[in-house]
Amino acid sequence: MRRMKNAFWLGVIGLFVLVGTAAAVQPRPQTSDVSTAFSADQVRSHSRTCTSGGNTFRITNATWRGTATSSEVRLAGRVVIATHAVVNETTGDGWLTGTWRSNGTSSMNPGRRGRPRSHATLRAVIDNGNHVDGLATGEVRAPYSRLMGNWSATIVGTTLAGEIGADAPVAPDNAALIYLGGC
Repeated sequence: MRRMKNAFWLGVIGLFVLVGTAAAVQPRPQTSDVSTAFSADQVRSHSRTCTSGGNTFRITNATWRGTATSSEVRLAGRVVIATHAVVNETTGDGWLTGTWRSNGTSSMNPGRRGRPRSHATLRAVIDNGNHVDGLATGEVRAPYSRLMGNWSATIVGTTLAGEIGADAPVAPDNAALIYLGGC
């Protein structure tokens, strides 16, 4: 009976230590303004067209590979962008959905798979058949935070070039943020 009582109290103390440690490392609210510029070349593309209501639509799935530059290391490095675009060939208007993945070139936590990286879901409108404006939402890693920002790009031939969180063409305030936690 005494051993069972000692085991019970040891378990309770261990639980308090565990809960205290977890409470001590709870993320505190944080924000940080960020931006990144990127340029990527199309490495794979498949397009088809369809006609509806007298308009011709081009549906294109493409993969783009290139580099991103940023003072935020989690947004800089090699980038892969996968897109699905639907464009009205008559008006040049359309929409784009896709993903952004970047891998940094330096390791922040050596030996612990600590390479800085990011991934985001992209949603955008297309104007004039080649100008893209939208929202990127996702995560950055090593260390972990969330990402939300405006993004803009231009498609010229087989090159997609643009920025996330940039101050162009109109200087916005907090165009992109990395944020963490809540109160």
